[in-house]
Amino acid sequence: PSAANRRLHCPPSLMLEEQFQDEESAYAAEGTAGHAMAEHLIKKYLKQRTRRPVSDYYSDELLEAVDEYVSFVQGEIEEARRVCKDPVFTVEQRVDASEYVEGCFGTADMVIVTDSYIHIIDLKLGRGVQVDAERNPQLMIYGLGVLSKAELLYDPKVVRLTIFQPRLCHCSTWEITPEELKKWGEEVLRPTGAMALMGAGEFAAGSWCRFCKARNQCRARAEEFLKLAALYNAPVTMGQYYTSHTCCYC
Repeated sequence: PSAANRRLHCPPSLMLEEQFQDEESAYAAEGTAGHAMAEHLIKKYLKQRTRRPVSDYYSDELLEAVDEYVSFVQGEIEEARRVCKDPVFTVEQRVDASEYVEGCFGTADMVIVTDSYIHIIDLKLGRGVQVDAERNPQLMIYGLGVLSKAELLYDPKVVRLTIFQPRLCHCSTWEITPEELKKWGEEVLRPTGAMALMGAGEFAAGSWCRFCKARNQCRARAEEFLKLAALYNAPVTMGQYYTSHTCCYC
């Protein structure tokens, strides 16, 4: 799900990326540490068993950002308790969407299920790119996975999706009905996911290339760069692209 935007726009990127090793940056490691602290604090608030994590990445600034997120989640927990007699709260919940795409699963930061709505909250600790919840494929996939389980207990009328970015002072919430979400799953996610698993479809360059492991060796992205250079009357050969332009994104 975390790469869903890339898969939906560029299905064969899944197979292409498998040729490259995973490399965790310092930013990703800091984000992992922040999520671990958030999980601990929320579980502590819910009186669930937990142990305070330890990391060299913790700083006053990071912990302040985590506290903002935790405060927001606590408010949503209390609201759920107010409107529902027996709400369900899960932190860092593994979500399985393999009903739509084989092997598709991820981890939702916070899931709240009541008798009238589902609320999925995603913490993003990056400073660079603002992310909105509206039609966000990562959260929509989480919504599908949670919905399939929640409907065994309740009859939710709304699936609420929230992205919380404390370092950008940004919080985005979007709602969709279960019927609309399932329709998207059948008409968009299922067929595109099948293409990705087969390595089918067309390569396409765009903003989704930002975190692609194959971005510096991708011909489609190189060709898009050449088109952009042509607009500014700056001739660039493919060789120049691979020896200079890619270094800017290392």
